[in-house]
Amino acid sequence: MSTSDDTVRDTLLTTPIVGEWTLTKILSTEAPSLVKLWEDGMKEKVEYGGGIYIKDGGARPTVSSAKGNDDNINLERFRTAPQGSKILAEFHTHPGKQPKDGRPSDDDAKNHWDRTSKNAADKHVALVVTTTKEPAGGWGNRAAVKKKYAVIVWEDASKGVRIWAMPRLTAKPTFD
Repeated sequence: MSTSDDTVRDTLLTTPIVGEWTLTKILSTEAPSLVKLWEDGMKEKVEYGGGIYIKDGGARPTVSSAKGNDDNINLERFRTAPQGSKILAEFHTHPGKQPKDGRPSDDDAKNHWDRTSKNAADKHVALVVTTTKEPAGGWGNRAAVKKKYAVIVWEDASKGVRIWAMPRLTAKPTFD
């Protein structure tokens, strides 16, 4: 991993999202829930997705999730926090049609830009849970990874799972 990757990852992990809630703190309690949803999706060959929220004054986040289809989940309903809560992160899994391709897609980066560019106050993080297996031919021109639109922030090699985070983008992603 390059110094640039380390800088992006470290910033993502340590920058507060809401109050004292950083991505490091969120993953310390909620990574097992995300891994379980990824495992369920691998068995069922579907994507799961949802939101991670913190109640005002709450001590631990809550995870709300739903099942999608083999290559998609609509996250729109999870982008608004329940009353009395704030959204910390949205997430989805990538087990569906191509479980061996462990990375966020270019569409994930485009959708993240479309959402965050419309609301400067929106600080919640977008997470993608994937396998640790990389494509046989390498990453090639996959811009979501190559251009740092997504970086690995958590991994459990024994289970073969990793969590990627997408930083708030300052310019529209290009895919040339």
